Amino acid sequence: MNLQALREISDPNLRNTIHGYAQALEQFSALAKEPSIHNIFQLLLRRDAVDRSLHQTTKISLAEQSTCLAFINHLDNRLKQQADNITENGKLEECRQSRRPSETDWWWWLEPYISEATIHKYDRFDWVWNVGSCLCLIIATSFLTATIQAFSIVGGFDILQLFSTLSQATGLVLIAGGTLTDKGHRIVKQTLRRFNIPSYFHAEVILGGAVLMLIISFAVNQSLPIFAQHYYRQGLAAQENGNLYVAIQHYKEAIAFNSGSTAPHTRLAQVYQNLERFAEAEKEYKDGVLKGDVESINGLGTLILAVLAEGDEASEQGLFSELLDAEVLFRIGLNKVDPNNKQLESQLHTNLGITLLKRAVAERDPEKTQDELILDSDADHEILFADARHHLTKAIDLEKNLIATQAESFPGQGMAFCFLAALDVAEGRPNEGAQSWQYCQESAYPASIEQYEDVMRLGGKGVNMHLNTEHLLESGFKPDHHGSH
Repeated sequence: MNLQALREISDPNLRNTIHGYAQALEQFSALAKEPSIHNIFQLLLRRDAVDRSLHQTTKISLAEQSTCLAFINHLDNRLKQQADNITENGKLEECRQSRRPSETDWWWWLEPYISEATIHKYDRFDWVWNVGSCLCLIIATSFLTATIQAFSIVGGFDILQLFSTLSQATGLVLIAGGTLTDKGHRIVKQTLRRFNIPSYFHAEVILGGAVLMLIISFAVNQSLPIFAQHYYRQGLAAQENGNLYVAIQHYKEAIAFNSGSTAPHTRLAQVYQNLERFAEAEKEYKDGVLKGDVESINGLGTLILAVLAEGDEASEQGLFSELLDAEVLFRIGLNKVDPNNKQLESQLHTNLGITLLKRAVAERDPEKTQDELILDSDADHEILFADARHHLTKAIDLEKNLIATQAESFPGQGMAFCFLAALDVAEGRPNEGAQSWQYCQESAYPASIEQYEDVMRLGGKGVNMHLNTEHLLESGFKPDHHGSH
């Protein structure tokens, strides 16, 4: 197509602009040496002028538009043939830095033409590496999403969470931008060139980065239980210090990072129980009960006793049913408890003995006080009282062995003496009863407010005034600081 075709264009401004573009191409092609940045600007700014004139011209016929566009297309093909010269030694990149063109202005984003015959052998499989990069990024994003959900489930990020999440997200954005967007692809290529990485290895390097991000995202996601351990231990420390609301926050974070762990659920339930938030405590205990966790089984049983102690009114049938539920839970716990966990076993025996005693009281006359019923028990209840004595005595024996091997006390320690003392007095053993009350006063550590109130109801002659309340807000077993399970 020659310049004669331009005479058909009636708009002089458009005609002159296209003519100037054609002349600039001729001059650029005729250069005997490597083009300068000035030469490149002259040519591409001419192409900018053509684009502006096309958008500003509205009063030409359809035939003129067709002629005009065909001629511009012819000139653009010639421009593309000069791509190698224009892009040589990164000069086009320098021009872009000054001009800052739109990505739709393709002539500012020319790439060297590479024929099929000159494609490097490593570039022939770039499409495979690009697909692999996309797949890695998709999977990595799913892991990152799950991680962010765990971090944010209780609201807000601390420094540890923020650093982990931002490092992954930043890496994903960089790799994804270089793989999935044209602009990002160009930036990544420029960066790789600065590190003297050959262009035929760019796709492989991007794939390597995507694989690395996948590994990091997977590793962080799989390390969520480690974060759970961190917050679980913080919860234990807060609970031991009586900072119950702080403990709640940390236990919730531990559950968010590892919902399959029963220990944070159990500890959280204990805190709720001490705060008399019984419905929430029941929900957390049941999570562990469904998983067969013995501490949760024991905890749910103590919760039943606590709810009954707080109740203002209860029918005889309802009270008896609840006590039976608690008894069943404690017996299941004794069947499932690890023989090496003597502390938990002693707690279960103590709680079962207390429950049997309360059950005997409930069956006889729910209107009478616990103290009256112990003193007024008859043969119909001797079996329950005998069974209660057996379990309380068993708890005392286990505690004696524990005290001999460990220096620290634990919640619920010695409480069996208090209930055994009441039975001794009721059965006409005043000397044994007095001795048991003495042991109760010296060694009992109520595990909950309910146990403390039980001693008051049993009539221990002011014994409750001397009880050690060190573990009153811990409501459970001595925490395992080595981790949750």
